[in-house]
Amino acid sequence: MPAPQRTVCFVLPSLNGGGAERAAVQVLNALDAGKWRRIMYLFSREGPYLDALDPSIELVAGGGGSRLRRWRELRRFLRRTRPDLVVSFLSYFSVLSASLAAHAGSRVVFNQQTPMSAFLDDADYHWRQPWHRRAFALVTAVGYRLADAIVATSDGVARDLVERFGVRADRIRVLHNPVDLNAVTRAAAEPLDAAHQQRWVHPVIVSAGRLAHAKNYPLLIDAMAALRERVPAILFILGAGDLEAELRSRVSERHLDDAVIFAGFQSNPWKYLARADAFVLTSRYEGFGNVLVEAMACGVPVVATASPGTREIVRDGVDGLLVERHEPEAVASALERVLTDEPLHGRLAAGARTSALRFSLPTIAAAYERVLEGFAR
Repeated sequence: MPAPQRTVCFVLPSLNGGGAERAAVQVLNALDAGKWRRIMYLFSREGPYLDALDPSIELVAGGGGSRLRRWRELRRFLRRTRPDLVVSFLSYFSVLSASLAAHAGSRVVFNQQTPMSAFLDDADYHWRQPWHRRAFALVTAVGYRLADAIVATSDGVARDLVERFGVRADRIRVLHNPVDLNAVTRAAAEPLDAAHQQRWVHPVIVSAGRLAHAKNYPLLIDAMAALRERVPAILFILGAGDLEAELRSRVSERHLDDAVIFAGFQSNPWKYLARADAFVLTSRYEGFGNVLVEAMACGVPVVATASPGTREIVRDGVDGLLVERHEPEAVASALERVLTDEPLHGRLAAGARTSALRFSLPTIAAAYERVLEGFAR
């Protein structure tokens, strides 16, 4: 007889945002519907990835309101449905406490997308204040010990939990985020917007990500100023965020108004990536860095500042260049090498396409299937 169907519930605040939300949708879509009753629970039914969710998945959304109200709604839902596994992408401690209070016997899994210690130091978040940061760090240490298991997106994220927060290594499984390589290839074939096509003068560098502290766009802008003294490159920045006005001012101060184009949020960034001569990511930290894999899938050499997530993806000199020193000249030199050394460019482009296969959706989904089955026993 076939094994009985288990119930897995992925919980997220919404389907707004980036890597975590997209990974949750892709993994849940790919889980075997014959083995799993698949549920996605959202605190708020909103976000661009709603349309990407498989219609066969049960989508449940809370009614919003205060944190306490959202917590009570989740607790009632878990008590009623009694899932075998509750997998939390963000809002970890609300999900953990609601699951425990529901007394449903569910096993709780945290999906950790970023190095928690770097997250606590991120200027974009209010707990950067010393007392708030210490309190959150304490809650983190306690909460991660109470969770039944943890999925980390990279070895670096896992190591951070072990070394900084005392999580036992045997309770962590490293599973990379998936990338739908076929979808990337299809989307990359679409034409550029006419206004951007007019300004697309090679060599072109593309960067993508929210305009926030963690992405360290000031470093990239300063690197462009240094690079432009040697190479007449153009930079397209894909993304939106609170720092846009500040970054535009920095571009003007560096006399780069004709060389840096803020393209805003793009629902299809891959058509830009596929046409670029190089992709660059200058983040202060990354838990993984989906966009690096997407650029590599497009056959584009990548340059990335080294951090736990980027080291997991980029093999320096094989499919991209890693920049250990987060300094303008170091980034500029790496970009100059990629743009001016044709044999290197060709070798990195070929290596990038091959490396991207490691993170294909079928490969990662199969790994998730095995790990979640183990957690549910």
